[in-house]
Amino acid sequence: MEKEEKRPFAVLFGKLLRRRRLEMGLSQAEIAWISKLSEEGYGRIERGESIPTTLTLSRIHNTTGISMDRIFKEIDRIEKANKPEEE
Repeated sequence: MEKEEKRPFAVLFGKLLRRRRLEMGLSQAEIAWISKLSEEGYGRIERGESIPTTLTLSRIHNTTGISMDRIFKEIDRIEKANKPEEE
């Protein structure tokens, strides 16, 4: 089976999550443990290889304080910044 292509939402969410984790001064292992996630699963989310379930999003929110509203606003901001200007 071929590896599934990364989805834009997953990649952008992963970047946001990584930035927040680094702001908090935590390793992937530490944030995974606090969030009650496997280190491997958390790493896949942060790399944009996996889209988290609602339960996982809730656990990540409880650990990082990143709200769904902030996630969507940040992703929208990143997409707009990366969008090529129309001619």
